[in-house]
Order: sequence, then structure tokens, then C-alpha cells
Amino acid sequence: MTALEISGLRKTYTDDYSGEEVTAIDEVSFGVEKGEFVSVLGPSGCGKTTVLNIVAGFVDLSGGTVVVDGRPVAGPGPDRGVVFQSHALFPWKTAYGNVVFGLRMRGVPRTERDERAREYLDLVGLGGFEHRYPHELSGGMQQRLGVARVLANEPAVMLMDEPFASIDAQTRRKLQEDLTRIFESRRPTVFFVTHDVDEAVFLSDRVVVLSGRPSRVRDIVEVPLSRPRRWDEALALPAFRATANRVNELLAGDEDDAGHLDAVS
Repeated sequence: MTALEISGLRKTYTDDYSGEEVTAIDEVSFGVEKGEFVSVLGPSGCGKTTVLNIVAGFVDLSGGTVVVDGRPVAGPGPDRGVVFQSHALFPWKTAYGNVVFGLRMRGVPRTERDERAREYLDLVGLGGFEHRYPHELSGGMQQRLGVARVLANEPAVMLMDEPFASIDAQTRRKLQEDLTRIFESRRPTVFFVTHDVDEAVFLSDRVVVLSGRPSRVRDIVEVPLSRPRRWDEALALPAFRATANRVNELLAGDEDDAGHLDAVS
């Protein structure tokens, strides 16, 4: 069953300086199946975060369609939960208060939302930190809290925009392993934006590689790795390195094409 279907997605904008219409995204099409983890990456500035923001309903599309759980996207909604690059938590609420907020807004009964909030705090390793405020948590713990807040609302699609980009390398590896564990436990549908090839391969079932602007789907790469996954094991697998090499080749090919166009022009 397809949880997210993007068809012929197009995004244009008017350049503030020249007044010309610029095409940022052109005819991007792919789907994400229910319970699948799909990463999207491409050259810097290719528009991968813009695609995510269109799916989230934060940015209007210029053409094509985006359908989540059988319904066209017409703005933000509870069927999509977003984990941002920065944690975007309510600083005046405790960890528990942050997780339970969305459930309260949706009218979930108190007993159920209390149970669900504590369940997901435990799932992300924050059991015992329910009464801590965001400033009392480390950066990694803040991102875990952001994940718990989204998962507790059980969205049709979980959108993650480079959530570990600002975290140190050692903590990032641990959070990536934690995310795979959470994914295996609950099997949410995940649309994950990253610029890190190894991260995309380690986390994903498939990797969508976008071209430079105007952004198009260059290829979709299957990840032939079983789950559960650990970094020490994955790095020793020929299939991991071969998949990462394939994604890197696609990205390098995009740079070669750009260089060729520059030479021609």
C-alpha cells in the first residue's frame, strides 16, 4: 500500500533580482510504501528540503500532485509529522509536555495520551527524563524527543529533514542506530532528507537520488541490507559499500553533467 505518492512534482519561483521564473523542481515522481524508509539526497541546493516542505504542506507546489494516505496534500495536517534539523521543541514544556501536546490538541483522552507519551519516551530512551525541560537535555536527547513527539501522534508519514546534521559524529552514529531500532519496532513510513550517502544507505530501504536544478529523479537505488542494522556490521558488508558507491556515482555523474554543460556554454 502506498502511503505517499509524488507525481510530476514541479516548483517554480520568481527570482527577486531578475524577475525571471526559475524552475527549482521539475517532474519529480516517486512513491513511499506504507512501513518503508526512503531517503532523498542530491547535490547541495537541489531542492530536496523543498520537496519535503511541499509534502508537509508548508510550501505550495506549482504543478503535479502529492497524495498522502489517499488524500491530496492541501496544507499541513496531522497525517504528516515533521522532525526538523533543529529540535523545534516547546522550551517551556517538559519532555512529557512536548510529547503529549499534539495528543491533547487532537482530543485523545487523558489516560490514553499519558500511556502513549510514556510509551514513546521509553522507546526513544528518554524514560526517566519526563520532567526535564529541553535545555536540560543534550542535543541528541532533544532530537530523540522530537522523534517521540512525532511518533506518538502516529502520522501516516514521518518527515525527517536532516535531523542529525548538527550533531557530532559519534552521537550521530548512535542516533542512527537508535532510529533503525525504532523503525524496526514500529515500522512507521519515513521520508528522510539527508546529504550524507552512508547515512542514507544505512537507514533506508531505498534511496532517491535527485539531480541538480532543475531537480529531477536521477535514479532510485534499492538497499539490499537486512535488518536489524549496526554500523560495525554494516561497514564490513560488501553490499553496503557497493550501494554507497552506486549512490556516489550518481551524484558524481550529476557534477560531470553540470561541468559538461558549463564547458559547452
